[in-house]
Amino acid sequence: MTDDTTGKADWQGVGASFRSLGERLKGHAVEAGGAVSSANDEAAGSVLDQVSAVFKTAIAKLDETTTDPEVGAATKDATARLLDAIKAELTGERPATPDA
Repeated sequence: MTDDTTGKADWQGVGASFRSLGERLKGHAVEAGGAVSSANDEAAGSVLDQVSAVFKTAIAKLDETTTDPEVGAATKDATARLLDAIKAELTGERPATPDA
């Protein structure tokens, strides 16, 4: 995760990894927002029923996001690239594993 020509950290790769993670999280957030709005619209009865439906939907969508294998892989990639870049800056060492 270092640049082959300079031996410095690949900060562009770090940024790209975090952008990818952000896009995945944004997709989940947009989906969750729609689901929460839908739950609110469909909830019949009191305000308490509406709040309960919205809360349950929000928790379910949060659970989906945190257990999504693609989000997990993107998070691991982004953090690994960040740590490799920091290591390269501090020590001048290249990462042990090549870019995938």
